[in-house]
Amino acid sequence: MSKITSIISCKGGVGKTTTAVNISSYIHTQGKRVLAVDLDYQHNLSKHFGIFPGHLKDKPTVYDLFNAAMDDCSDDEMNEMIHNAIVKSTTVDVLPSTAKLSLLDKVLPTATCREYILKGILKHIKNEYDYIFIDCHPGCDLFAINALAVSDSVIIPVEAHPLGLEGLDQVEKLIGTVQRHLNPDLKVDGILLTKFQNNTNCCRNIRDVVKDGYGNRMHIFDEHIKYSIGVAEAPEFGLSIHEYAPKNDAARSYAKIAMEVMFK
Repeated sequence: MSKITSIISCKGGVGKTTTAVNISSYIHTQGKRVLAVDLDYQHNLSKHFGIFPGHLKDKPTVYDLFNAAMDDCSDDEMNEMIHNAIVKSTTVDVLPSTAKLSLLDKVLPTATCREYILKGILKHIKNEYDYIFIDCHPGCDLFAINALAVSDSVIIPVEAHPLGLEGLDQVEKLIGTVQRHLNPDLKVDGILLTKFQNNTNCCRNIRDVVKDGYGNRMHIFDEHIKYSIGVAEAPEFGLSIHEYAPKNDAARSYAKIAMEVMFK
């Protein structure tokens, strides 16, 4: 059985995709079969792994899988399509996306069983992987609901900045709604503070606010992801931080968080 984890935030720029890439990449180094699903219009996760729209001309993407599922394609057709869509690599396999995903915004709300479209897609490959990570686009919409409805757990990145707390209440409310109505087994792996700088009062204050405001209801990872230029540089080379700068503080923190996620 695999574990499916969504990385979710209502705010952009918090390190969501970076978290998905680096946790999934580290878990792969532990000998596990890992798939990363790009559920973001900006398709930054795909680009981080060196997959660009020009590489996908003859391959289906998440957009095509959603369309096929909403057209009620057969299980055999979906099984073939999703296996064709997955981009295999020597590290993490990727279910890629492109900007076309945004075209589903107006269509998805009209679909039958619209909250479970992704669940119906991933059932065809779920048992082929030990871990599946879903990188959600910023927002608490039907894409986020689809991700949470199929997930066993969720990680919530929060930038250590005064504006970083924006949307955290909304995310917590959405998770609670999904737990009550769609997926009672959904667990919160934790809130993860990103772009953290130990030498600033601002970051320490945000850490305290998060602990005081949410620590009694949700786990907060002890490890914080320190601000690092290496984290920003790694995607340029299509590498995780573990490959690009394994001794970087952020690499060490992501490794510890990945191990915690594995044993939850």
